Amino acid sequence: MLGSILSEAGYKTGTYFSPQVEEFPERIRINGKNATKSEIAAAYFQVSETCRSHKIDATFFEVVTAMALLVFSARKVDFAVLEVGLGGRLDATNAVEPVLSAITSISLEHTEILGKTLAKIAKEKCGVAREGKPLVCGHLPPEAERAIAAICKQKRAKPTFTQEEAKIISLQEKSGAYSFKATFRGKEYAISLSAPGSFQVKNAITALSAASLLGMGKSAIERGFAKAKPEFRLQKISSRPLVIADCAHNPEAAAALAAELPQLLNGKKSALLFSAMSDKDYKTTFATLARHFDKVILTEVTLSRSASLEELAGAAKKSGIAAVCIKPPKTAFKAAKSLAGKNGIVIVAGSIYLLSELFGRDKIRIAQ
Repeated sequence: MLGSILSEAGYKTGTYFSPQVEEFPERIRINGKNATKSEIAAAYFQVSETCRSHKIDATFFEVVTAMALLVFSARKVDFAVLEVGLGGRLDATNAVEPVLSAITSISLEHTEILGKTLAKIAKEKCGVAREGKPLVCGHLPPEAERAIAAICKQKRAKPTFTQEEAKIISLQEKSGAYSFKATFRGKEYAISLSAPGSFQVKNAITALSAASLLGMGKSAIERGFAKAKPEFRLQKISSRPLVIADCAHNPEAAAALAAELPQLLNGKKSALLFSAMSDKDYKTTFATLARHFDKVILTEVTLSRSASLEELAGAAKKSGIAAVCIKPPKTAFKAAKSLAGKNGIVIVAGSIYLLSELFGRDKIRIAQ
């Protein structure tokens, strides 16, 4: 959303997200268009040679982050919007000096790395904050807000808590997408979202606050929201049956998706196709989603990090939910569509890598 707004304001804008679903170049974009494969290859060889000559044992994510920054530098972007990979303080993206940082949400995820409390996770995420620079905070639990306020005081950063400073007026929904009026620091905006889902309203408020603090005009902000449509969040893949793919892969995202299900399913014959990574809280994610469906199919992604069918079946049994286990994801997908029937609905969720395996276009699998 923020990238779209910056582009609409006339700035050349790079965006860096991970992982990809369809193909690797979607990680690195300029004004919404993928970097070319020749640009990506050139950046890779430059980073690879630097690592070799300096004997740097860089991780996959560190290499790709450096590649993105090289592409953005070569393209002379005005702004780069970088999505943090994990945490913040020690993340590769934190090598840059931001003009503004944002924390969209905080939940108990990656606790084995970031800490087992919201306050500890907030401290890690606050690593992206800088002295004298804005830190926009989305809808956060009170414990996380208190921790962030204390850390920002120590770092002399300038926190903006959107729950306090941004207001939503006359919220309306049409075909799953929302429109509303919003005020931020005395200015009013008419927002119409292309991205479906009520959870996108909170995301929009965070992006609106960030864009306003960056000095973007009202017209660019409103146009940017109208054009921004994040892929694979409640994305319609086909019609008969209706197939919707969603990259919900943790309990917080699953809860956001589950809130949409009553309206989406609406009494239709339904099937959930689910897989997950073993290092995620897949038990809670599964239980949050599966109880809404007539049929549940579990599958295993071809990736070493993937939770095994045995692990997923154990989670289903513990939740008291009957599930069918089918290992090849594409075979499982066909089975889910068959169970739902032509007039039914299939939701594919639980892992971004499941979406990548089903809908990806890369001939060489990049399993990171």
